[in-house]
Parts: sequence; C-alpha cells; structure tokens
Amino acid sequence: MRSQESRELYERLRALERRAEEVLCLAGDRYSRRKVSQALGKPPYSRRIESQRISAWVPLRGEGDPQVPSDRSSDDVLALVRLWSAWAGEKADERDWRNLLERAQPIRVPRAPTAAPGRPVREFGDPFALEVHEAIDGGCADSELPLLPPYVEREHDRQLAGVVESIARPGAEGLTSALAVLVGNSSTGKTRACWEALRLLPPDWRLAHPLAPNPAEALIAVLDDAAPRTVLWLDEIHRFLSDDRGEQAAARLHEVLNDPRRRPLLVLGTTWPEQWSDLVRPRRQGDRRDLHARARALLTGKHLRVPDSFEGPDMLELRRLAATDPRLQEALERGEEGQVTQYLAGGRALVDRYETATALERALVESAMDARRLGHGVALPRLLLEASIPFYLTAHQYEAVEDGDIEHALAELRIPLRGARGPLTPVTIREPAAPLVVTDKVRLADYLDQHGREKRHGKVPPARLWDTLDDYAARESLIALAGSARERGHLRIAVRLLRAAAGAGVPGAVAAASQTLEEEGRYDEALLWCLPLAERGDPAAMNQVAGIMEMTHQPVMAVAWHKRAAEAGRFSNWLYAGMLLRQAGDHPEAEACLRRAADAGVYGAFGTLADLLESTARTEEALACYRQEAEGHGGHAVVQTVFRMRERGDSGATVLSWLLPRVWEEASRNREGGVRIPWASDALFEHLAQDAALRSSLRSLLDPGGEDDEAQRWLAAVLDWSEKIASGGHLRKSTSAPEALRKEGRLEEALALYEQEAAGGRRGAVANVAAVHEQLGRATEAVIWYQRAAEEGDLGALGHAARLMTELMGPDEPFAWLRSCADRHAEDGYPDQRSVVAELLQDAGRTDEALDWLRHASRTGDPYAWSQYAKVLESAGRTAEAQQMRRYGWEPDGEISTPWSAAPQRSGQRQSPRSLTWGFVEERMTGIEPAL
Repeated sequence: MRSQESRELYERLRALERRAEEVLCLAGDRYSRRKVSQALGKPPYSRRIESQRISAWVPLRGEGDPQVPSDRSSDDVLALVRLWSAWAGEKADERDWRNLLERAQPIRVPRAPTAAPGRPVREFGDPFALEVHEAIDGGCADSELPLLPPYVEREHDRQLAGVVESIARPGAEGLTSALAVLVGNSSTGKTRACWEALRLLPPDWRLAHPLAPNPAEALIAVLDDAAPRTVLWLDEIHRFLSDDRGEQAAARLHEVLNDPRRRPLLVLGTTWPEQWSDLVRPRRQGDRRDLHARARALLTGKHLRVPDSFEGPDMLELRRLAATDPRLQEALERGEEGQVTQYLAGGRALVDRYETATALERALVESAMDARRLGHGVALPRLLLEASIPFYLTAHQYEAVEDGDIEHALAELRIPLRGARGPLTPVTIREPAAPLVVTDKVRLADYLDQHGREKRHGKVPPARLWDTLDDYAARESLIALAGSARERGHLRIAVRLLRAAAGAGVPGAVAAASQTLEEEGRYDEALLWCLPLAERGDPAAMNQVAGIMEMTHQPVMAVAWHKRAAEAGRFSNWLYAGMLLRQAGDHPEAEACLRRAADAGVYGAFGTLADLLESTARTEEALACYRQEAEGHGGHAVVQTVFRMRERGDSGATVLSWLLPRVWEEASRNREGGVRIPWASDALFEHLAQDAALRSSLRSLLDPGGEDDEAQRWLAAVLDWSEKIASGGHLRKSTSAPEALRKEGRLEEALALYEQEAAGGRRGAVANVAAVHEQLGRATEAVIWYQRAAEEGDLGALGHAARLMTELMGPDEPFAWLRSCADRHAEDGYPDQRSVVAELLQDAGRTDEALDWLRHASRTGDPYAWSQYAKVLESAGRTAEAQQMRRYGWEPDGEISTPWSAAPQRSGQRQSPRSLTWGFVEERMTGIEPAL
C-alpha cells in the first residue's frame, strides 16, 4: 500500500462487498467472486473482469496486500462498485468513488503550465457563472440552503454520463472527442444537467466558456488554441452557430473534434427544440441556399432530449429528495404536471407576475413577447418597447400614462422573483476589474419568452408594430424580422426591413433581399440587389444572377455568370454551366465544363458527364465516369455502373467484386445518417437476382454446420432476398384479409380486423374502420373514426368527415372542427389540410369565409396561408386580385398591398422609375458578356 487513500479505497471496497454478500445470503442466494465476474460480463456492465483481478484489488484475508487499480482500470472498478451497490440495494455515488480512485493513485509530477484556453474545471465553483438558472428560495434565507437544490438523475443524465465517461477515462488509449447537445424547452434543466456532468471529469480537465466579442467569433478563437482534456461550454449553442459566422464556427468545430492531436475534447451544448430544428432541418425542395449545412453535419445525431416533466421512477426519487429541501417540496407541490425544474427557475412566479401586472407593465411585456416571436434578438432596445406601448393599451389607458410611469414600470419588472430574474431585466456588461455597465437594452425572461410564443401564437401582432420595428429594432435582428414579415405575406414590410438592414451595413442583408425577391418571382428587382454584388466579385451573387438568367430564359447569360462564379471559387457552377450547354447542344463546351466540375470533386459531375458521353456513343468513357461517380459519392451512379458492366459482358463475379465495396461504403454512410436511398444494396439484390449461377456459387460458401457468424447470416439473407426477387415473390401482393371480407359483404368481420389493425398503428386502417361503419349505416361512429383519421393527417378523411357531419349537424359545426384541425396541423408546418379545408369551404359556396380564415392564419404566422389565399381568389375568378396578392402581398391590417418598389436605396439619390425596368438591368449588364 502506498498511501492512506489507498488503504481507504481497499477498506471501502471490502465493506461494500460484505454488504452485497450479506444481502444475497439473506435472500438465499450464494455469493462468489466467480459469480461477480460472470455478472460483470453481462449487460448493463458488459465488462470482462476476471475474479483474479478483483482479488488483487480486494484480497481476502491471507491473500496478500491489495493492489491499487491503475488509471486504466478505473471504469472496471466503477462497474464493480455499481454491481455490488445494486446487490446491496444501495445507490453508488460514482463521483465520490472516482475521486477516491484518483486520490489513491501514486503521486505524479505536476504538469508544466499550459497556455490552453479556459481554466481548470475545479475552479468553477459558481454554477450561475455558467448560466445555470437560479432556483426559487423556498421561503428560506440564502444562507440556510446550498446554491442548488438536490439533483435527480434522469435518463438524459445517464446518457450524458456515458458520453463523458467514454472520453475521460484516466489512462485509456484511443480516446476520441465528443459533442453532446441537450435539447429541451426553457427551464427544463438542460444547463444544470451539463453542470452535473462536469463532476464526472478528472480535476486536470479545463473548461472554456467563449462569449466575447460575440459567441461565434469567440468559439472560433478558442478552437484555434484548444488543447486536449478541455470542455467547451456552449450553452444555447444556436448563438454560436446561427449568426453571420455560425457556419464557419460549425466547420471549424467539426474539424477540431476530428483532429487526433486535440483529443480528448468534450463539447457540451444546450438549445431549445425550435432552434435545434432550425439548425438540423434538411434543405427543403426549392430552397436555393442551405443556411445551416455545416451546423447540420456537425449536430445531427448528437442530441439528448430533456423532457419537460418528471415521470415514473424519477418522480419517486424526486419525492424522496423533496423531503430534504423546501425548494423541491414547493416545486413538487405547485409545479404543473411534473414540471418541477420550470417552477424552480421561477417560471410559475413569472407567469403570475405577468398575469397580475398593471396595464402599462403588461404592455411592456407583451410588446417584448411579440418582438421576440417575430424574430428580434434577446437584447431588446428600450425605445422599441416604449414606442410600442400605444398598440397594447386603450386610448384612455395611454392618455393616463404620465412622465416617469414607464421608468417605474421597468424598475418593477426587473425585480427578481424567488431567486430568478424578473420579467424584463436590463442587459448589463461587466468586464474584468471594471464597473458594471447597464445598457439601453432589456431582456425578456426565458420562461415568459416561451410562454408568449405559446399563448400568443394565434394573436395577430398590432399592425403598427411593424413600423416601430423598422424604426427601433436592433440592426442585427432586421433580417430575421424581415423573414417573419415575409412568412405572413407582408412583402413590402419584409423588403423595407431588409433595405434598412442593408443601409445599416448588416452582413447578408443584400443577399437576403435579392433571394426574397427572386423566390417571389420579382426577378428584375432581385437583379437590382444582387447584380452590383456580382459585379464586385461576390461568388454567391454571381450564382444568383446566373439562376435569375435561367429563370428568365436567358441561357447564354446564365452560362456566362455560372462560369464567372466557378472561376471565383464556386466549383459547382461548372456543373450548372455544363448542364445548360448540353441543353443548348454545345456538347464540346459542355464536356469541358463538366470535366472541370468533376476535377473539383463536385457531387454529380461525373454522373452528368457520363450521361453526356453516353448520348454521343462514347460508352467506355461513360462507364469510366459512372464508376468514378459511384466510387466517390455512391448514389444512383452505382446502379448505372452495374447495369453497364453487365451490358458490356462483364462476368457476374467481376461485377460483384466491384459492387461489394460500394455496399460497405453505403452502409458506413448510412450509420452516419447520410444515406436516404440504399442504391448499392438494391443494385446488389438485382444483380444476384439476374445471375442464378452466381447465387449458387455463393450459396456453396455457406457452411450449415459451421460457426454462425455475422458474415454468414448476412450472405444468407442477401441470397434469400435475391431469390425472392428472381421469382417475383416480392412483387406479389395479396388482398388483405379484412379487405377480402369486405368484398364478400362480411362487414362486421372486416370491421373487427380493421379495428385490430388500427390499434396496431397500421397506416390507413383508421379510415377503413370509418368507411365500414358508414357502409353499415352508422354515421355517428363513422364520423368519429373519420375525425380520428383526419387528426392523424389523412387528407381524404377530411372531406368524408365534413360530408357526414354536414348531414348530421348542418354546415357550421363541421367547418369549425375542420378549421381547428387544419390550424393544428399547419402549426407543425404541414399546409395540406388547410388547403383542403379552404377548397371545401369554397365548394360549399363559403368563399368569403375561406378567405377570412386564411387571412387571419397568415397574419398569425402561417407561411403558406397567403399563397393559398391567392389560389382561392384565382379559383373564384378574382384573377387581378390574385396576381396583385402574389406580387405585392398584403399589409399588416389585412388589405392587399398596392404596387410598391423593391429597388434598393441608392446612397444620396432617389430611385427613378426607370430603375425598375428591364432596360435598366440590360444597361447595367452591357459589356459583361465580352469580359467572360
């Protein structure tokens, strides 16, 4: 033994083992070290620890001195502790055991000081410095309670602990870096969970918390010097990855995490579900830009979901701990539906404060809520809120506001509630060794922010609020506010906000304006925004100009701009130029462009080149290009290559030897979430299905009496499925049993089977149950089932439900239910139900009602409703209104906008009407073509 700590470790392990042995003996079970070793080899431990090793650490009497487990054995010892604790009916304090193991190690020579960013984890003793929410006081003085309430470990904590322990095992080899993002609603305990995870790290780890001058730039700076054994604390990770430099930060973080010289690194992040969805949502069809491609590649699959409430066994542990802490007790008693962490963070008190506020205080809070949900950043200018007050008060209430009332209301709203920040608090800045600076901006409490988004979702923002936002909003929020205006069909407001952003020098404002106008089909005005940027050498603007030239059927100009963008570094434009040239019949020039794209590694370039070569009968060259595309990127090129190899006469074995590596590569990409269609696997099945001799040869490789390993099982499954394809068995679809009974008129029997399928979640079964009920003349039951199918997203069920409900109840109640159902689904981003309901209303002769409903939906934020409004107008014969709506949108008061100009503001001059014509655009572009 080498220290007192080593002796303590042995004694505690031996005492724990005795307790485990006693409990087993009392239960009539036999204890042995061999049994311990066998139990450790099974889930949930899955660790191979021989009984001799256990005896070395915890020798029995007469077996010699105990050995101190090495750093590399710490996880094995902790697994042993967990097992013995479970048998003893105890809960292991793993942090305590890990500390004891660390202390028991031989004394090491201190490491040389490092210039790596951050500070040692052990120096972070204040959780609030890392943005952990302060808890309510529970009616006790601060000195009577620890900083934070007792912590209840939940499933996401156990998952996070696994991530941390996998990279922080002392002495382990082959360590990697890890990223974990806790995703949950406001005040659900995300940051607290990360704080608790820090306790699992050895004391020599460091923590960096990058924030200034802004999160993205600070993160990039930290990553340049990040050293192994560092935690990057990225609370509200969307702040780091969503701003102007967010994609650069995401790319740099991805690079550093995969750099073996930096391992191990741990990145802990938190975010709300909405922000997470924005960062990882795939680019939608029709989108010309992929705003978060790097962030999505970095984050996909790295989230841990934090539930809103406590449930099941977690609630039992919470009740046990609540008896020891008045804060937990109060949250348990008063928190709604198990939402304990929200109450601890002051959520309920905040809502109570808001709901009982004076009219002036409520106006300030609601103006902040609306500004935030429309896209404004966290820091809200006071002038913005003050200027918005008249829109939230009656005329009489506003007249009663006297000098000093607003200042007094803001002072009241900044008062903390039960240890949490007040509803509206000043944004402050504190530099090291400098006094606190109070800015002219305020922050809405997170819980009230989320509360406002939920409760005010269906409320139309005051029409004049948009003018106030244009006048007083923070410059960095103008682009997001413009996006919100556009979603509501307020195109004039959107362009006006973008013009203000461009005038204020906000990066990306000009590109956003031109993109908006292009997507709305206003190509001439879009060019007025992006053409100057393109002329100054901006590759993205060049690409956009090329796209507009394509949309306006000017292929020569489009090719010229694509080439110019490609020469400036956007190599994918070589592909677009080649495709246009091929369409124009200029095959030599098209081939030259496609080869440049292929040489630059552009996805799809070799495949497109192969198509061109094949169309000119250069089949061998085409096959070589298909192979390069398949070997580089996989996809449909694999199928093309296999087909042409067989067509050329290559043997089945030759094709198979080339194809199998593509299958392994596709499987690897699939594990990483990058494959949607299994082209290579399908090609393998089809190839084997067409070659019976090859299947027979492969079948002979199977050893029925041999070892049942994974490769044997895989090959057998592939051959079985290929033979099924060859026989056509996979294409034969027999009529389902309930459908057969229904055709025979045995409706009750069919109904019983359909109900079983519906209970099992089979697609379409609910609608079938409704249809059979209708056949049996049970209209009321049919309506109930049709409604259920509609709630699950079945569009056909909407019409059936409306028809039967109208027959039973008249027209009003069915359409009220239909609108409610469509509204709920539209909130999830699915506009189809709303479109169907609008059509049903129109078919019923209720066009004005459909228009009113769509107008309200659009003004409350449905991004699809205003375009549906134009469709209803057009189908009702009001073509001129529909065209005006599509081009100009409508005003915040719900009236279709009169014609307005989308031209950018010229510095020091007014825009002339001539600037809005194609003649002006052509004039600007004169002389460009020869330069290309």
